Amino acid sequence: MGERWLLGAVGDVFLNRPDPSEALREVLPVFRAIDLLFGNCEGVFTSTPHYAPTAGFRIVAKPENAIPIVEAGFDVLSAANNHTVDAGHDSLVEMLAMFRASGVAVVGAGKDLEEARQGATTTIKQSRVTFLAYSSVYQAGYEARPTAPGIAALRVHTHYYVPGDGYARVEPGCAPHIVTFPYPEDETILVGAIEAAKSHSDTVVVSFHWGESTKPASLTDYEKRLGHLAIDAGADVVLGHHHHILRGIELYRDKPIFYGLGHFAFDMPGAELFSAAQIRKWRQFGEYVIYPREGYPLLPFHPDTRMTMIGICEFDGRSISRAGMVPCLINTRNQPVPLPLDSAEGQRVTQYMQTITADAGLTTRFHRDGLLVGDVEALVAR
Repeated sequence: MGERWLLGAVGDVFLNRPDPSEALREVLPVFRAIDLLFGNCEGVFTSTPHYAPTAGFRIVAKPENAIPIVEAGFDVLSAANNHTVDAGHDSLVEMLAMFRASGVAVVGAGKDLEEARQGATTTIKQSRVTFLAYSSVYQAGYEARPTAPGIAALRVHTHYYVPGDGYARVEPGCAPHIVTFPYPEDETILVGAIEAAKSHSDTVVVSFHWGESTKPASLTDYEKRLGHLAIDAGADVVLGHHHHILRGIELYRDKPIFYGLGHFAFDMPGAELFSAAQIRKWRQFGEYVIYPREGYPLLPFHPDTRMTMIGICEFDGRSISRAGMVPCLINTRNQPVPLPLDSAEGQRVTQYMQTITADAGLTTRFHRDGLLVGDVEALVAR
């Protein structure tokens, strides 16, 4: 048995507000109790944006807005997501250099395909830990190429088909079934990267930007397939994000898969400037799409997205001993606030996690003894 250490993980982090220093203030005591902290950098920090023609919502802010992320103690950030190239190739490379010069490792993106697929290895209490990151959600042109910057893309096929009835007939116009599965050649690359990382590391953590953001609880076929494939190949922890809303947790072969960490401190100002016609168009896709929400000017998302978490994994040297979460609630200032387990809000987030985990067909149970719900007071007292 080795030294005990804690891995902490959160979902989307991006600061774009007048005073970015306040964004993470409420969670700093918990962060300080974590030995190795991971997050997904959902945007670009740059002073010279050159907007990509395929960019949708442009998630871009000035470089100084990234300072509180560094000061909060993030050790590793994923840049494999659908906003990493919003401000163009040069801005991506600029941001990667900025974080790395500040001592923050960045994975999942690079100046070319080779760098984008490289892992980041660090040592914590004599244990070597390697992080890898990939995205299956991205705009055309965001993927890294042999001689072009971008993200480490993990491509997915989507197959739509009309199901037959008991007489091998179909109803014209009925809703299709949807099946998703990764490109086999990309699965091979993923497995090879994990096996290579495991050969020189005690622990391998794999991050995926994946899934569908307009429905609660649901998991696509490829998310489950990739999560299991990663652990079968040697990963010890799988961290998912993109949905902006929490997803369930699975213990597969006694290894945790956090399917969706939600967003954590994700600023998206300006939604109030959308036209009424544009908002009506978006709302046709359901209540979970992006449009302005009263009282939350930086977070134009469904109220359920205000529930979030800090994923926690406890290690005894090389072996994971417990996995869980610290429930958090995002307030009107778009600050994630850690919640005591016995509070009404803490119980609400815990029950929500139990519900969406079960709705996704996962059997994980949440209980204090197993740290499947993190105890804020205990963590801070470490």
